[in-house]
Amino acid sequence: MKVTDINTQTLTALLSLTKKKESLLAKIAQVDKEIAALASGEVLAATRVLRAKSIKKRRAASNEPKKPRSPKGFMQEQVINLLHAAGEAGASAKELAEKIGKPVTQIHVWFSSTGKKLGQFQKLDSGNWRILSGTSHQ
Repeated sequence: MKVTDINTQTLTALLSLTKKKESLLAKIAQVDKEIAALASGEVLAATRVLRAKSIKKRRAASNEPKKPRSPKGFMQEQVINLLHAAGEAGASAKELAEKIGKPVTQIHVWFSSTGKKLGQFQKLDSGNWRILSGTSHQ
């Protein structure tokens, strides 16, 4: 292909591909440097560089503020109050989760661990939970 036969579209495509190639070659050169550093025994320095990069990425990804934790015993009080209000019919984990503002899975886990230890809850056939009649309300 002669230089005089190249049109603008082909020249633009060649320029774009050349830029991509240079970018990839720069990345390859950086990887080669890291490999050489690892091979020469500079393992600690190379791993520090890699860790610093991953920490920066994690920090950038987690810009959203974290929700504060609920106080200890918060869910227990909420569940007991809601189940007392529900009466003998009880309430499902989904209903409790909506009213408390927690995920349904967290309510299920709470019943299977903490709720079981307390021994004041009964699971009904309908999938609802109720508080046992002998349990006092706070």
